[in-house]
Amino acid sequence: MSITSQNADFINLEGCNSIPLTESDYYIADYFADEDEIRNRTRTSVHRSSFRHHSTVSGIQGVELQPFQHVIPSVIIYDRDSVEEKYYESLENIPTIKNGACMWINVTGVHDKILLSNISRQFKIHPLVVLDIETNEQCTKLDIIEDALFLVVKLIYPDQISRKTHVEQISFYVKENILITFQQNPSHIFDRIKNRIRQNKGRIRRSKIDYLFYSLVDTIVDQYMDVLDIANTKLETIDHQLMQHLSRDTLETVYDLKRDMLDYRRLISPLKEIVNRLQKEEETQIIQESTIIYLKDLYDHVVQVTDTIDTYREMLASFIDFYMMLNSNAMNEVVKTLTMISTIFIPLTFITGLYGMNFDNMPEIHWKHGYFVSIGLIVFITLCMIFYFKRKRWL
Repeated sequence: MSITSQNADFINLEGCNSIPLTESDYYIADYFADEDEIRNRTRTSVHRSSFRHHSTVSGIQGVELQPFQHVIPSVIIYDRDSVEEKYYESLENIPTIKNGACMWINVTGVHDKILLSNISRQFKIHPLVVLDIETNEQCTKLDIIEDALFLVVKLIYPDQISRKTHVEQISFYVKENILITFQQNPSHIFDRIKNRIRQNKGRIRRSKIDYLFYSLVDTIVDQYMDVLDIANTKLETIDHQLMQHLSRDTLETVYDLKRDMLDYRRLISPLKEIVNRLQKEEETQIIQESTIIYLKDLYDHVVQVTDTIDTYREMLASFIDFYMMLNSNAMNEVVKTLTMISTIFIPLTFITGLYGMNFDNMPEIHWKHGYFVSIGLIVFITLCMIFYFKRKRWL
C-alpha cells in the first residue's frame, strides 16, 4: 500500500493494515479534484476585499510545518457563569452551545487537510476560505462572507535563540457566536487571553464573540510593538557605532534593518483599512456597536505601529546618509594630507632638480659647503611650509 501526496512525496506503508475510506476521506478527495475548478470560478457568493502585498520577505523567516502530524483542535466554550476547555479528537463530539454562550476553536496546524475539510463541512465554511487558510503565503486581507467574517493576519515575533524574526500566518473565521482560529505552529501568544477567560477577568466572558475576536487581533498588534521595541534597540546601537567608528558591518546592519522595516510595512499596513472597515455597521451584523469603540482604539494602535515603522525607515535612511558623509569626510582628510605632502615636496623637488643638471658653471657644485647648504635650505623650506599650514589650520 502506498500514498502519494500532492507534492509528489512518496510514503511507503507496506505491512500496514488497510483501512476503509470514510465519508470524510471521499469528501476531501473530491474537494481537491475540483480545486482548480473552484479557483477559476467567477461567480461566487463571497464578496472579497483584499489588500495584497508581497509575502516573501528578505529578513524575515517563515515557519516550517510538520506535514503528516495529526492536529487536535482545542475548544473553549464559555459564558458569563461558566467555562469549559477541552481537546476533541472528533469534531462530532463538540457539544452544541446554548443560547448566550460562545465557542472558540483553536486549530494549531493547517496541514491536516482532512481536519480542515471536516471543519468546513460542519461549520459551512466556503471552499475558497479553506484554500486561503491552507495557503501559508496568503496576504493580509478581510473577506465578508454573508453572515461571517474571515481575516488573515501575519504574526511577527523574534526567536530568542537565533535572534531572527519569524512570521506566521493566523486566520480568523467568525460566525454568529463561534470563532475559529487557524495557526501554523504552536505558540503562546494567546495564553494571556485564555487565562482571562479562565479567570473571568475583563469583558470577554460578559461580551459576545466579536469582543474575543477584537482581543486576539489586539494581542497580535501588541506583538508588533514588541518587535519594534527590539528594532529601536538596534537603532540605538547603530547610532552609537556610527559616532565611534566607521565599519562596513554597521552599514550592512543598517541595510538589513531597513529591509526588515519595508517587510513590516507590507505585512502590517493593510490592517489600517481592515480595522477601519470593521467599524462600519453595514458591513456585517457580527461586530456589535459596543465593540466599535474598541476597534477605534485598535485602529489607533495600528496607525501608531505604521507611523513608528515609517519613522524608523527615515532614521535608517538618515543613518545611511550620515555614514556616507563620514566616509566622505574621512576620504577628504586623506586627500588633504596627500595634497599637503605633495605641496611640500614641490620646492624640494625643484632644488634637487636644479642641482641635478650637472652644469660646469655652477659655483655651488665646487663649493665644499654647497651640499650642506642645500640640505639646510630643504629643511628650512619644509618647516616654513608646515608652519604656514598650521597657521591656516589646514594641518
